[in-house]
Amino acid sequence: MSLELLPLSIEPGTWLIFGIVFIPVYAVFLGWFLGKPRDLKVTGIGIGYFVGLTVALWAGLFVLSMAIKFAFF
Repeated sequence: MSLELLPLSIEPGTWLIFGIVFIPVYAVFLGWFLGKPRDLKVTGIGIGYFVGLTVALWAGLFVLSMAIKFAFF
């Protein structure tokens, strides 16, 4: 079994999403961890919401893309 991920190519859309669109999200995380007063419980709840939302969006997109694949290809 060969690993065909090398060289690793990153598509321009990935740079756009994770580099530019998520700047407000990065600012929120930095504010939670570097800001004062620090409340770790609220920080954990906020991170949980972000992770849950991200997983829900990715899972929904995956299911939708598989449904389109099986329906049309």
